[in-house]
This record gives sequence, C-alpha cells and structure tokens, in this order.
Amino acid sequence: MDSKWKERIARYGYRINIATTLEENLEEYIETKIYKYIYKNFTDYTLWSLFQEEFEGFTIKDFRKIRSITKAKLHTYLLQRGVYVAIYSNRYPLYKVLYNVLIEEEPYKWIDKEITGALKEVSPIIIVVLQEQLNLI
Repeated sequence: MDSKWKERIARYGYRINIATTLEENLEEYIETKIYKYIYKNFTDYTLWSLFQEEFEGFTIKDFRKIRSITKAKLHTYLLQRGVYVAIYSNRYPLYKVLYNVLIEEEPYKWIDKEITGALKEVSPIIIVVLQEQLNLI
C-alpha cells in the first residue's frame, strides 16, 4: 500500500464528521473507503455492513452533494461486490439509490432477474453468498 493511501486511511479510519466536513473531503472519504474495500477484498454482507457503519449519519442531502462520478463509482463497486443496489434513472437518481442501501434494515435478497440485470451493468460480479445459495461453488 502506498503512502498516499496509508495517510488517507489513517485520516478517515473510522468515520467522517458529516456535519462539519467540506464537500471535497466527502469525495476523498468515499474514494478512500472504496480503496480500502478493494484492498481488503470485502464482499456481500460484510461489505453491506461496513457501508452501513461507515456511512452512518449520511442523509439524502449528503449523498446529493457528492459528484456524480464518485456516486457512480460507489454504486458500481457495491453492486459488483454483491451488495444489491437498485438501477438508477432520472426518476430514481444515484443519491437516492445509495441512501436507500444505507437505510436498509436487512441486506437485500437478490432474485434472478436482478442478478441478470446487474450482470448487464457490471461484470464480473463477485457474490459469494449467491454462489453458495445457487450451489455454484
């Protein structure tokens, strides 16, 4: 791990004070979390739990402040690693999609149609729990 990421992870090791942070720090916080999730190879329910814990306190307005490209990266990463994130559109924008994952009380149970849709959007998908459910392992 290079020193840039070590420094960022040290700075954002736990959470960010969403009430007092600057918008550019939100971007850096999310990029750091994505890097850490990739580095540690988190998937499925573990990733869902981490997302909920590390973004606790974020509001729909906070997600709205984040640049679209950063929201798209987070959406794609979560989806690719087994966290169900709905498809976004003009009527259901990224900030709402991400916020809804945050406020879920239980991890979403994927259905076949959603797996097929996710595969069209991102590939490969690394979903360990689903592979076990489908006896693919």
